[in-house]
Amino acid sequence: MQPSGADLPRLSAAHWPTGAYRREHLPERVLQFGTGMLLRALCAASVDAANSAGVFSGRIAVIQSTPQGHARAINTQGGLFTLVERGLEHGAPVERTRLIGAISRALVADAEWPAVRDVVARPELQVIVSNVTEAGFRSDASFPARLTDLLHTRFARLPDGPPVFVIPTELVDDNGPRLAAMVGRLAEALEQGPEFRQWLGARVRFCSSLVDRITTGTPARNVRAALEQRLGYADALLTVTEPHSLWAIEADPPALRAAFAIDVLPESVIIAPDIGFYRERKLRLLNGAHTATAPLALLAGVRTVREAAEHPRLGAFLRHILFEEIVPATDLPGDEGEAFATSVIDRFRNPWLDHEWRVIAANQTTKLRLRVVPSLIGFARKRGTRGAGSTAPQGLALGLAASLRWVRSHPAGDADLRLIERHWRTATTPQELAASALADADVWGVNLAALPGLLEATTRWLVLLERDGVDAALDALPGMPEHAATGPT
Repeated sequence: MQPSGADLPRLSAAHWPTGAYRREHLPERVLQFGTGMLLRALCAASVDAANSAGVFSGRIAVIQSTPQGHARAINTQGGLFTLVERGLEHGAPVERTRLIGAISRALVADAEWPAVRDVVARPELQVIVSNVTEAGFRSDASFPARLTDLLHTRFARLPDGPPVFVIPTELVDDNGPRLAAMVGRLAEALEQGPEFRQWLGARVRFCSSLVDRITTGTPARNVRAALEQRLGYADALLTVTEPHSLWAIEADPPALRAAFAIDVLPESVIIAPDIGFYRERKLRLLNGAHTATAPLALLAGVRTVREAAEHPRLGAFLRHILFEEIVPATDLPGDEGEAFATSVIDRFRNPWLDHEWRVIAANQTTKLRLRVVPSLIGFARKRGTRGAGSTAPQGLALGLAASLRWVRSHPAGDADLRLIERHWRTATTPQELAASALADADVWGVNLAALPGLLEATTRWLVLLERDGVDAALDALPGMPEHAATGPT
């Protein structure tokens, strides 16, 4: 008889394999703000791989900076957790399980701040990583002030110590320079402000970074129970993620590698002087496809990304916008763009991840501006002036029309409500709404109505959506590719 979940032993240091690296003797070389799944699946997994390869030899001290976090579970399990990678690679299912030993302990900021200061004042500590979400990545949030305090502590206690690399992973453009600016402003008010700012310039490097790994939260109870039965222990930090993993860090490669040599898997960790290529690829293809499809999926009553990728209409729509409109609108080399688009479809079809469209559709207008508008502009630029009809990407125009319709009926989740609602108030027809909204450069950053054919296409789709519904609109989309959907909903 198999033991129940309640009967399984709790994961602890005793489960660390005797033949693995001697983790208990490794110094704390990384300080990490955030106890969540993404950094476990990304930073801790990367450090663990580098330790296993014998090229890094360090551990991560984790800071829980909010009341809600996983500090207690991390400490109870001796810093250990299980990483389960599940998904599709080249269309075939894969599953890999690893015990990760890169985390040493967790410290609760509100109760243990002196201990956090002690960690940052040690010469072996040279890297600070953060993932405090976009909401915490603001000047008026606690994170920039706490980071500034830690850097000031190092300035006071170890002024001649080795350089420190600060690597934010929040999904914010130019997150390195933005964080540097926030710390610089806060530094002015501290003791020895001018000297401290000079030290920051000489000893601290703020590195922009881009993360790309889908983790969707704690697995369902039955999924967790089945995994733990196979593992033979209960793991409060069980981390299920997709096989794809990318962490691109913008820095001088030799300088960062001297402190943080974790790029042992070059397809997973990339250190480069310019990560613009990786940012454009992810933002335009992965995030752009998400954002353009979300309102259509929601209008069609489809809950998850996987269900949409397998849907006979939405699956074809996804493939159409990726291969026929988004990739051609970028400056990515053709092979690179097509290969990444193919991997995106595999990731969307992952049978083990439930990525909900209602979550993706939050702040839809902002996401359209950042993720889809560049493709609309790029498509028009690449197609030139061969006539209005030929320069409008019909699939993206349909996604834009669906967004205007969806956000109007679900305004609570859109931070740009004040910018977009004025068009709803004044427009009396779909034609007026499309004309007014697309021309508003305050919403999109540019006048979208000036792009050849886009206003006409968006208006047509908006009328069709309101008159006949989303299925009819998807059926009317011309130029569906041969990349057919793989099955029904």
